[in-house]
Amino acid sequence: MSAAEADDPAAFGADADALLDLIKPLLAGQSPELQGAVINDLAAIWIAGHRVPGDRGEGDRTREELLRMHAEHVRELVAMYVGDADG
Repeated sequence: MSAAEADDPAAFGADADALLDLIKPLLAGQSPELQGAVINDLAAIWIAGHRVPGDRGEGDRTREELLRMHAEHVRELVAMYVGDADG
């Protein structure tokens, strides 16, 4: 997160929601398998882009930590979206 994003998390959230609203129609109506494939590919591109120039080991550790944090956040979002829907 950039300094500007950290200074205004509400604006960051609004920007993220606006971008999500642009992406949703592209995935709507597609099979869950195709949606998952696209989302996984985007996540992989995003994580792979986190590099530490001159230090592959540190880059690997950074990407592993980012993947862990990403999975944790996705779990939190799933719980939020599911709520009590499953009983």
